[in-house]
Amino acid sequence: MRWLLCWLLLLPQWTLCQQYVPGQTYWSADGYIEYRCGSLPLIITAPHGGYLSPDSLPTRVCPGATTVQDGFTLELAQAIDSMYALNHACRPHVIISHLHRRKLDPNRDSSEASCDDARSMAIWRAFHGFVQAARDTVQQRHGKGLLLDLHGHAHTLQRIELGYQLTGDHLRSGDSAINSAFRAQRSGIRSLVMLNLGAQTHSQLLRGPQALGTWLHASGYPSVPSQQDPTPQAGEPFFSGGYITERHGSMFGGTVDAIQLEHYMTGIRNTAANRARYADTLRLVTNRFLATHYFGSTAFLTACVAAPNALPLQGHSSPWFRLYPNPGSAFYLDSDANAELQLFDIHGKRMFKQSVAAGTQLISPALPAGVYLLMLQSEKQLVGWVRWVKTQ
Repeated sequence: MRWLLCWLLLLPQWTLCQQYVPGQTYWSADGYIEYRCGSLPLIITAPHGGYLSPDSLPTRVCPGATTVQDGFTLELAQAIDSMYALNHACRPHVIISHLHRRKLDPNRDSSEASCDDARSMAIWRAFHGFVQAARDTVQQRHGKGLLLDLHGHAHTLQRIELGYQLTGDHLRSGDSAINSAFRAQRSGIRSLVMLNLGAQTHSQLLRGPQALGTWLHASGYPSVPSQQDPTPQAGEPFFSGGYITERHGSMFGGTVDAIQLEHYMTGIRNTAANRARYADTLRLVTNRFLATHYFGSTAFLTACVAAPNALPLQGHSSPWFRLYPNPGSAFYLDSDANAELQLFDIHGKRMFKQSVAAGTQLISPALPAGVYLLMLQSEKQLVGWVRWVKTQ
């Protein structure tokens, strides 16, 4: 009778009945919310980086409505997904709002998010329906996992602010207060505090030697809280986490934790190269965090099946041609033979085709940033495949 249950549910809740396939991309009915279904115990959300501002939706003007876009956080989410696709068989779940924040704010409750406009509220429900579907999938397939909510700030202090539903005052209250049952039960990583493999305390998970912020800071991205910068000082601005991490983290139950990441601009968000560099660092740090505290190894990175539309990779390099740089906005192809070059997106759709001559030449495909599979085919050579990341 499952079909009957789905039929009876309200239309904006259709995601609860939808069967999603890892490696496939799904869109809300209006086309404004994107869900890239993954197979990792990791969820990435980007609610404030969208560009679309359709006249069919009213501009948010209700009291308290913030309409400033978090610049390049949409592209940052795409870069993180691309880095996983480049380096692993498994990919994270990614949910992106393509609407500008002046039209919708998914990081607020439904009323403030939509300023009570019915059409906007339906899109808000679609966003959170996708996040809930990803969360349910992570819990069912992995038992536990992590959600990272991507944002951008314009504060003077150039550091990543990690929001665990703890304010600056909470962080300054000392380890004993942070480790109390009262505070741990109100944390976005409540489940991790109870279930982490090393039996670390709440405070250690926030700013100990194996904290996410500590590893980001050590990788060249100053972060608070961390062992190096344990707490924002009184009077310093600090984002402690919003609606997404409160609703979809483990504060109110479940085993998917949630952390809000507020990123400074220069060095992280401002260029495609910086986004790619940071995305790869965040990939490595997040993998280490999951392996250390959740799963005990990195087996979760390979414990997935190939997407139905994934193209087979016959190795990542070929002896008869070379491609560089990778990643890059274009690349040089050095080939030993005349060949036909084709580029496919990660769902198997051909996006580019060009005949190439033996020797070295510059290839500049007019494609959006992302991960592509390059195929080079020659009558005299075996077909070669390479993954290429376009950074801008």
